[in-house]
Amino acid sequence: MAKLWLLVVFTFAQAFAQPQIGGGTCSTVSLSGNYAVTLTGRQASSTAFTSVYQANGVANYDGQGHVTFTLTANSNVSAVQPVKEAGTVSISSNCTGTLTFPTETFNLAVYNQGKGFLFSGTDNTSSFSGTGSTQPAACVTATLSGVYAFSANGFNLSGTAISSVADLTGLLQFDGVGKLTGNWTTTSGTTMTQVAATGTYAVNTPSSCLGTATLADANGKAYTFAFSLNDPTGANFLLLASGPEITFSGNGHSSYLNPSQSVSNGASFKAGETAPGSIFSIFGENLGAAPGVDAAVLPLPGNIGPAHVTVNGETAPLFYAGPGQINAQMPLDIPPGLATIVVTNGNAKSNAAAVTIPQAAPGIFIYGPDNHAVVINPSGATNADGVPAHVGETVVAYFTGGGPVTPSGTWATGDASPDGKSPVTSTNSVTVNGKAADVIYVGLSGGSVGLYQANFVIPQVAAGDHPLVITINGVKSNSAAITVAE
Repeated sequence: MAKLWLLVVFTFAQAFAQPQIGGGTCSTVSLSGNYAVTLTGRQASSTAFTSVYQANGVANYDGQGHVTFTLTANSNVSAVQPVKEAGTVSISSNCTGTLTFPTETFNLAVYNQGKGFLFSGTDNTSSFSGTGSTQPAACVTATLSGVYAFSANGFNLSGTAISSVADLTGLLQFDGVGKLTGNWTTTSGTTMTQVAATGTYAVNTPSSCLGTATLADANGKAYTFAFSLNDPTGANFLLLASGPEITFSGNGHSSYLNPSQSVSNGASFKAGETAPGSIFSIFGENLGAAPGVDAAVLPLPGNIGPAHVTVNGETAPLFYAGPGQINAQMPLDIPPGLATIVVTNGNAKSNAAAVTIPQAAPGIFIYGPDNHAVVINPSGATNADGVPAHVGETVVAYFTGGGPVTPSGTWATGDASPDGKSPVTSTNSVTVNGKAADVIYVGLSGGSVGLYQANFVIPQVAAGDHPLVITINGVKSNSAAITVAE
């Protein structure tokens, strides 16, 4: 028997001590910053289910052992109650630990390299469990935009007594500027009830990406929602809600591509890379008249046909407008951070979209199926397969999103940039096949709108097609092909 016991101990020791591919450890610093958090609880002292607690909000970790939960809570006794509680956190190397508050202690498990955590515990009257996941760096009301599918679980109440469980599935449609429409089905036992409600919402604490909404159905019955966003694009959120004799919590997910991903750099078509002064593109439906029309004059117009675009309420000059795409210039005075974009097509306004505005985000213009960079060789010919640039020659690559410059003259939104050199003010570099090129000039391309150029010398690389990358202020462009001959 003793030998068998020793064998079992040895086997478990091997399981826990075995080599790990990848591996790694956790510590207190593994959780740092804001996390969207949801929490549920139920009475622990009886087999009868007589109390329920649901909450969501934000957990802020300082990375040094301290945590603060800022929540909105619903229970069978009261709804929409603010809760703020500070505690301490301890995390061991195997990514488990504890959360300790004045009246509760939770077991903690960290996962996905600190991007999420699970916890459970008790306050001696109720048992609790919850989850947390990293929040976006910042949000605005337009971060919630478009149609979201949601599901939730909850409880029907009779006064303060729990009468039955409830499951909900439906849609929430956000217009990006504060109007919300909801349609969902509540299932309780074998009874299914349809609910249609309208109201308003706001993402009212940008630093922690929390939002609230109030809706009313056709009979005037009111519902109060709390949202905690947990996706960088605003595509997912946690929800908590209470209504007439019901409380529920769940998750919402953008039904289509989140609107923030439909606004992109006009050259690289990367979302979130629309620097002030850059050319950007908006994709959608019914954005403008068909067929599409290009602008014919400078300064660029604020309207092309019925199409009009605003960024934070400011008109964006238009290059092109059609039913599925609009190309525009990001106004020069839009500050880095989050901005709200709205398209107007005649009398119809689009939903608003929240867009990240970086200081600089270069996007190289490309053409052809192999994403060839728009580069002009010394001969004046466009670089292409069979039309290479040679090592040691100076070429010009065209891009947008270079950010602030030292202008050689007047530089105004929608108008041609000044002639002469207007170099970017941020650090910059150019590489060909990863090898640094000698940079002659990076700045505005005079006489154009939103266009930048990089003049550089082809470094010593082998003949063939190679990736060209421009980096400004630490932000790399898309990789585009350039053809080189020795």
